[in-house]
Amino acid sequence: MSEEKLEDVEYIGGAPYAHQLTAGLHSLNDSDRQHDGPLTIEDEIETKRIMRKLDWRVLPICSVLYLFSFLDRTAIGNAKVAGMNVELGITATEYALALSLFFVTYGLLEVPSNLMLKKYGAKLWLPFIVFWWGVVMTLTGVVQNAGGLIAARIMLGAAEAGLFPGVSLLLSFLYPRAYISLRIGTFFSAATVAGAFGGLLAYGLSHVNAGSYSGWRWLFIVEGLLTVGVAIISYFLLFSNVDGAKFLTDKEKHYIKDRLTYDGTDVPMNDEFAWKFVIAGLIDWKTWVSLITYIGTVTPLYSIALTLPSILKTTLGYDAIQSQILTIPVYCVAAINVLLFSYFSDRTKNRAYFICLGTGVSAIGWIMGFASRNPKVRYAACFIGALGSYAGFPPLIALLSQNVGGKSKRSVTLAIQVGIGGMCGIISSNIFLPQEAPNYPTAYIINIACNIVAFWGALGLIFMLRLANARKQRMVDSGEAAKLTRKQLADLGDSSPYFKYRW
Repeated sequence: MSEEKLEDVEYIGGAPYAHQLTAGLHSLNDSDRQHDGPLTIEDEIETKRIMRKLDWRVLPICSVLYLFSFLDRTAIGNAKVAGMNVELGITATEYALALSLFFVTYGLLEVPSNLMLKKYGAKLWLPFIVFWWGVVMTLTGVVQNAGGLIAARIMLGAAEAGLFPGVSLLLSFLYPRAYISLRIGTFFSAATVAGAFGGLLAYGLSHVNAGSYSGWRWLFIVEGLLTVGVAIISYFLLFSNVDGAKFLTDKEKHYIKDRLTYDGTDVPMNDEFAWKFVIAGLIDWKTWVSLITYIGTVTPLYSIALTLPSILKTTLGYDAIQSQILTIPVYCVAAINVLLFSYFSDRTKNRAYFICLGTGVSAIGWIMGFASRNPKVRYAACFIGALGSYAGFPPLIALLSQNVGGKSKRSVTLAIQVGIGGMCGIISSNIFLPQEAPNYPTAYIINIACNIVAFWGALGLIFMLRLANARKQRMVDSGEAAKLTRKQLADLGDSSPYFKYRW
């Protein structure tokens, strides 16, 4: 790099970021150079103004969709407390199987779903899968035995598989990577609101006994029909990319597309679909190292989401109605902290340290619950555990998303992380052993251990990203990077020596 270029370097998220073209200089002719870099000048005020317009159009509907996703998948916990297992004659083993098999199809279909989203666009694909799981959810309300419930959970997992990685991918198509954590946090906070709303809805519907249907059946039916309605509405509100944002002017579209195309690179990455980019996502070390941290973070989160009503009823001795009501403040506090963590993660342009903070706080909560037999202390521990697990999650998604370039590769890596990582719900579903009630020592120990793994996994990611940046810089300094052609750099995506990883 020339001295002039070295002087124009700033540090973002721990990584140096140069604004001038430094790529492929040896392989470009003069006419090529005239088209390098963005055609518009970056203005932070203008960027934020356009992003606010995007926020008001994309975040509300994505948040509502994810609210229903989490509401529908966790309704089974409230249904159990409301008497589902007793009425259907379901054993503890059958109930655990119903919880677990959801995550099998949920995990296996994440990558195919994201590839379908890239092919057909979010506007078509997301409403389709939401409508599908709304129908499944509605039919769950009429099951008559354990087999019916298990089949419904398998189909629900298949339908819900594409939503979270799909919305995460959509947001990465619309927002520069320095600003994405708050957007992921905003729509993910819907999951915590779903916990509160689910408890409130369960409280109301558990009193319904219309015809021959018990309250728990109406819980599934009403939530399913609401989901179908939201799916239909979402078709008219969603869009697949910046070009589909009809509320933006042509000038605004060109401006934000420049920010996305040249986000950390002066040579646009190849966003076309090709199997080599799918394979690149499958073998990228960041995918799998990040997955370890993801599993450690999400296992305690799912332990709360799937079992909190039962924990409050069995461990703390509250009745079914009290248990459902007492979940509400836990999730409200968690939702607020999700937004706070995400805001400061974007403000400081840092992800990994907020993951460490979240998993550390969560570990404290689970340690408190493990060490105490006092109901009030254990209820307080639920707050702390939920606060840390939920709040540390959005920065984790943002960390991987911002360090994977090329839309096809990113669609695969995000889907692997959320898909395979989502299977840790199987762990959460099976560690609260009935014979260990009401204290569940095995579950508490496993969740403490998972938080420790996630904490050190995040620190490991920082270390490895630093090493990767150092290798890239050596390629630049030696002149090796300048020999690469524009096509080679475009195909390399985030592996380009000029693309610096951030943490």
